[in-house]
Amino acid sequence: MAKVIYEIEMNAENAPMIDQVNRLLLGNGYKAETAVPAKTEAKPEATKTPAKPAAKVEKETPATDSNEMSLVDFKTAVKKAKAEHGEDFTTATLVANGAKAGDPLGRMVSSIDADDYTDIVAAFVAGPAEQAEEAEEDDFEDEEEEDTSEVTADAVKVAAKAYAKEVGRDEAKEIMNSNGAATLTKIADCTAKQLQAMFKAFTA
Repeated sequence: MAKVIYEIEMNAENAPMIDQVNRLLLGNGYKAETAVPAKTEAKPEATKTPAKPAAKVEKETPATDSNEMSLVDFKTAVKKAKAEHGEDFTTATLVANGAKAGDPLGRMVSSIDADDYTDIVAAFVAGPAEQAEEAEEDDFEDEEEEDTSEVTADAVKVAAKAYAKEVGRDEAKEIMNSNGAATLTKIADCTAKQLQAMFKAFTA
């Protein structure tokens, strides 16, 4: 059986001719086969889409790396402390933890290390009450140092006699008169403060 073999160069110019020959030879089968490559060409596009979510995950992961307390939360705590305890207490607490005195409150907040946020907020919560208690304790200590034991009239009389012998009677009388005792017997009528004053003067 005789055969005729045609060779057509595969290029853009011969595409219509190739298409026409395929239709003549294959008929309906040519249409069914041409639909298959169309589906296969769509697959590479589908494989490209899953790559996009991976990029989003990489951008979101750094945001999860944060300190226990954020700067926004710390600023909120500073505003609350200022409203509850006053600006002086708030700025003094910030200065005690590294902020520069005299700077605006906002600059003080931004200069604080993130590691110190928790400690400073704890100080804000405690408030100035602890500082007031410490100040009261200091006052009590000063008062205790100033307090002296009670001085009796007899002790003042003994001290006055000794002072008169060592320094002079006139000087002893002058101290007694300035504290309400004209004579030794009048010393018993003096108040506790007068007795203490005379005793200190005689024993100085």
